[in-house]
Amino acid sequence: MRKILINKSIVLIFTILLFSCDGMTGIVMDIPPVSPGETPPFVITRPVSEIIERPFHFKFAGITFKFLNQTETIVDRITVSFLLFDQRTQNNPFTGSNKFEISKRDTVFPNESKEIIISLDSFIHIAPTEPYLIDSFFIYEVHYADGSIWQDKYGKFRVRD
Repeated sequence: MRKILINKSIVLIFTILLFSCDGMTGIVMDIPPVSPGETPPFVITRPVSEIIERPFHFKFAGITFKFLNQTETIVDRITVSFLLFDQRTQNNPFTGSNKFEISKRDTVFPNESKEIIISLDSFIHIAPTEPYLIDSFFIYEVHYADGSIWQDKYGKFRVRD
């Protein structure tokens, strides 16, 4: 009986690894946090690509999301990282890289939820006719008014579809 359990365990581990592979180029690990200290100090909504004008923010294209500061310290800057793709072709719509890392100065008080608006206008040369697809979106860095910094350099807490 013990031999059968070991074999089932090996099959289960192999199956999990097989489903966790990303194009067989590497293992994608999306492991939930082990302890409360491993959770980010914020909650965000799924980012939305917009192509309508937002006065004082952008004329042609931008990304919006809500950010809840779950700390007792004021946030004064947020840096996000993400990839953008053309909605129709699902390819890179830019002449350069489609990987972005953008910082936004914004004040978010403790326990406040605020809409964060990021302009893409300075990165485009043609106004899009359809919103971009957003992939691998995550908060790269949160800078606080007291000078402290929280970072997720590798996108452990990225938004996934």
